[in-house]
Amino acid sequence: MTKKIGFFVADGFQALDLFGPLDAFMETNSFVSEAYTSRLIGLTNAPVKTAYGQALSVDFDIYQETEIDYLVITGGIGMRQLHLSPKQLNALRAIADKAERVLSICTGAFLLTDIFPEQKHRITTHWRHCRQLAEQATNYQVEQDPLFIESGKLWSSAGILSGVDLALEVIRQDYGNTIAASVAKDLVVYLQRRGGQSQYSDLLKVQSSDSMRLNPLLEWLSENYQKSISVSDMAERISVSDRQLTRLFKQHLNSTPGHYLNQLRLNRARDLITCESASLVQVARQVGFASYDSFRRAFYGQFGVSPSYFSRNR
Repeated sequence: MTKKIGFFVADGFQALDLFGPLDAFMETNSFVSEAYTSRLIGLTNAPVKTAYGQALSVDFDIYQETEIDYLVITGGIGMRQLHLSPKQLNALRAIADKAERVLSICTGAFLLTDIFPEQKHRITTHWRHCRQLAEQATNYQVEQDPLFIESGKLWSSAGILSGVDLALEVIRQDYGNTIAASVAKDLVVYLQRRGGQSQYSDLLKVQSSDSMRLNPLLEWLSENYQKSISVSDMAERISVSDRQLTRLFKQHLNSTPGHYLNQLRLNRARDLITCESASLVQVARQVGFASYDSFRRAFYGQFGVSPSYFSRNR
């Protein structure tokens, strides 16, 4: 059954908040006939402008009678600063009430909480704006770390590109793992990131931290991850004790040296499975795992699917 999606946009919306999820949903139609249709909803019938000034026509305004299954609220500086009149808010709430799911992308979460002010849900937005959202939406449990959150019929995602991750999860729930994996492949997304993954990558944490002491070690690990490497080996590379190294990883990466090394190996394994024809046992050895069983368990723990499943759906 076709799912009808309405994307709400207003002047100053972030273009990628619209086109990222839109592409994911529409790409599904390549694998499932008429899986989704989409329409753009505006406050009026007048064209709206992106945050960078490009104009876009809408299909209908919030007062027109329409039936949609999913309402997607885009983000952007204009959306975050949008103040609707009671009449406008009631019209948009009427659309949201009828929808099976209401999804906010990035700072669209601000409008989502305006539409449902009495709700008590978990919610997220771009990490930069979580504190402001928490101060504004006191009934909600605002979480800074997740990429996206599903809480009842309300879904919310973090900054910009995580809207694609949210869309892929909706597609997975609607049409199954294989279809979602096929869409991800066509979008050149290695693998759908799970909602619980952090918005802020480990490498970015280090690069933006006050201490650059770990950088030489991280560069060395990126070139030597396939070798047998102990915590003592890592500590020796930057002339610190094992205990001090563990503290540095905890402080700047919120991780341990061993866990970080495993992540490097698993990310490389994912690349090899995607791009090469080596067997999974060979991949496990190439990236430094002592056995296939330990590789399989670690891969599932990191990506939520087995290496064999990922290989079949690459």
